[in-house]
Amino acid sequence: MSLLGLTKLAWDLEHQEGLLDAYHAAPAAVLARYRLQPRHHQAVLDFDAATLLDDGLNPVVLRNLLVILGVPHAKLYDAR
Repeated sequence: MSLLGLTKLAWDLEHQEGLLDAYHAAPAAVLARYRLQPRHHQAVLDFDAATLLDDGLNPVVLRNLLVILGVPHAKLYDAR
């Protein structure tokens, strides 16, 4: 369920007005709304693309999620 939750999170951050601002104000509170494994919850907070990709998150969803959270596209896979 965590991968589905991550996909929904990425979509919602981009499309639900005010959610990105809420995330920046209180990321843990926003993440708590989604069914994420603790490992994925932490990976989002850490901008850990490698963990999310290794665990099966779709690369397009991963890119959308991290870029909307402010990670420059060129830095997405620095950890690899």
